[in-house]
Amino acid sequence: MFEVRIYGKSEFAWLMFPKMKNPRAAQDKLLRWIKKDKRLHKRLLKLANSRDDNTYNSDQVRLLLKKYGEPGEYDDY
Repeated sequence: MFEVRIYGKSEFAWLMFPKMKNPRAAQDKLLRWIKKDKRLHKRLLKLANSRDDNTYNSDQVRLLLKKYGEPGEYDDY
């Protein structure tokens, strides 16, 4: 079972897309996915500690897991 805790945004994204060449590329991909879903994007911003936060807090991680599943469940890299 995946541990729900605070993750750096690039750290979490790289867990989601481990086959990507670097964490920044994974973070960019996850952000594109998030921004495609305006409702999800709004909810994540609402749960954020600040707009410039470089981490996902536990509530945000739970929301992302609910939307996309646990890391390793996607073959679409």
